[in-house]
Amino acid sequence: MFELLSRLDRSAFAPALLVSNPEGHYLAQLPRDIPVHVLGGRARLTRRYPVMSSLRAIWRRPPRVVFATQRMILTLGAASLAFPRTTRLIVRQANDVSADFDALVQQTIIKHRLARALALATLGRADAVVCQSDAMRDDLRALLGARARLHVIWNPIDGARARARAGATTAILPGAPALVTVGRLAPQKGHDVLLAALPRVRALYPGLHLTILGDGPERARLEAQRASLGLTDAVTFAGFAAEPLPAVRAADLFVLASRYEGFPNAALEALACGTPVVLTDCPGANRDIVLPGTNGRLAGGATPEAVAAALLEALAERPTYAREAIQGDCEARFSAARIVTAYERVISSVAEADHA
Repeated sequence: MFELLSRLDRSAFAPALLVSNPEGHYLAQLPRDIPVHVLGGRARLTRRYPVMSSLRAIWRRPPRVVFATQRMILTLGAASLAFPRTTRLIVRQANDVSADFDALVQQTIIKHRLARALALATLGRADAVVCQSDAMRDDLRALLGARARLHVIWNPIDGARARARAGATTAILPGAPALVTVGRLAPQKGHDVLLAALPRVRALYPGLHLTILGDGPERARLEAQRASLGLTDAVTFAGFAAEPLPAVRAADLFVLASRYEGFPNAALEALACGTPVVLTDCPGANRDIVLPGTNGRLAGGATPEAVAAALLEALAERPTYAREAIQGDCEARFSAARIVTAYERVISSVAEADHA
């Protein structure tokens, strides 16, 4: 969203931002010409889903297009029932819908079944839906049918900015080889799968060390798993890092053992830094990112056996990986300029359809 707001052609677009919470790393870095409207309410529900305050902001100066992602899909999907006649809705789905809601329903059955129904209603009604991968498009096509207006657009990366961030400080990681993973300590990210894979890899690479950057509700359980596997000296829980890229650049491999994904920006940032990746072939965009043998390896699934096999392949191939080639491929496929142009086409087509 930051890249999109920053790079939209101002001769054709006048972006403004609605946020339910005025916090976050990127908010202060937005270009100064972007108005920021803070939504929300006094009650917890209206802070999370500010439907009425969104409608007030939209009716104040009706836009041609409203673009929603993450939790704001539910908010603006509900609000769209009362949009001005000429305002259209585009939504960007951030995770594989089936996998995401299957996991959420296990936590709270009624709440997330209702949320799933509302999300699918919005996705089916939207004037355009941006999917982050072919797999996500196919999942939504099966759920929504032929009526859905689906477009596949990958996530963007500003490679030069990522490399500048990575080079701002020097990081030294333990281990030979040194592995790093970045992500919230939650079931989706599969840290338990990665830990279970490590003993197989350490049998051939006894000096291996994994640094985990991130925090979350699974930390205590994962630390207990580390101890039970005898990995206390081989895995470091480094906690949340405001700037993880120096460590990512210093690693021999970047690893994500996700059970499902949207389009993992952490993996894109690793590739922009020239660090090869090992990702799981799970629901989401991971298969679109990995070029086996060129920028890393794709594990056959989110299992310890598959992750261990992919890690061993990638570690054996380390001498053949070329940092410059990895960076060049990342720029060619995922550059912010290329991806934002694709978004501009979709936004323009939706805005102009009403006037055709």
